[in-house]
Amino acid sequence: MKKAFTMIELIFVIVIIGIIAAVAIPKLAATRDDAAISAIVSNARVAIGDFESFYTSQGNTVWNNQSISKVTKALLETSCNTPVEANTSISPNTFVLCHNDVVCISFETTTEGHLIVTDGTETTEMICEYVKSDNAIRNVSNKKYVLGGQTVSR
Repeated sequence: MKKAFTMIELIFVIVIIGIIAAVAIPKLAATRDDAAISAIVSNARVAIGDFESFYTSQGNTVWNNQSISKVTKALLETSCNTPVEANTSISPNTFVLCHNDVVCISFETTTEGHLIVTDGTETTEMICEYVKSDNAIRNVSNKKYVLGGQTVSR
């Protein structure tokens, strides 16, 4: 008599593998979305901190003539799917963070040393909506920052 798996045993194995796949695939998709949200939020925090630090340490005259590669290492774009070239002037300019060709966060720099952070207006992109709902982003979006400043407050 040959030793082999019966048809019933093979069907049970296939059904079990199908059940495991049905449970695992949505979890993997959610993990991928969480990673995309974290990446955008992290890049936004780094960019804001880098812009503030650079302006505070260098001042307005250097700010106006500086290239983006000297200011921040955040993965910014000039428009969705167009990475910022290293020699792009910091001011005046607009830089964005995108997901699936949708702008999630926009940074506008001005010659006066202002940084305007704006969240994307697209409401159908789920990742961008979650980015906008993050506390760190919600606290800075749609605000104009005067970098540097004249006085120190308590």
